[in-house]
Amino acid sequence: MDKSIPIWQLISLALAVALIAAVAELHRSSTASLLATGTTLTVDSATNLEHLAMSPNARRIHERYSL
Repeated sequence: MDKSIPIWQLISLALAVALIAAVAELHRSSTASLLATGTTLTVDSATNLEHLAMSPNARRIHERYSL
């Protein structure tokens, strides 16, 4: 039974390393695809704000305080 503990620790370590590598690869590929398509994460100008979708609660608040 004493020899099974290091084996499970090695398996856990290998799985943790594989998970970290998979997450890093996913982040790298999503960043590369964002750059390839030319999309941006921020709004370029204030005139584009009306094109953003608003939730119903946000729309009600905006209508209430914009009068």
